[in-house]
Amino acid sequence: MTQPTDQTRERLATWEFELQTARGYIKALEYGLHAVIAEHQDPVALATLWAHVLPEVADQQASVKGGTPIYHSAFQQALAVMSEEIQGAADRHGS
Repeated sequence: MTQPTDQTRERLATWEFELQTARGYIKALEYGLHAVIAEHQDPVALATLWAHVLPEVADQQASVKGGTPIYHSAFQQALAVMSEEIQGAADRHGS
């Protein structure tokens, strides 16, 4: 079995660093978004807007070049989680 070269190890370390950086950034945005949804002044209006925007966003992302099946799956999962959270806030407000 061939051992990774120093150059390969360096590239892998760089990619790991970049992935962890992106993951941290995305996680921070996720928590910020949760706070915005939870404290939105009109959750019903937000849910209505989201219902109109969601199909367009999903369609645009489905045609992204270079998007892998894993990317599209994760994107769809994130949209579903946000949709549930937005609708949950609207439902609590409407009760």
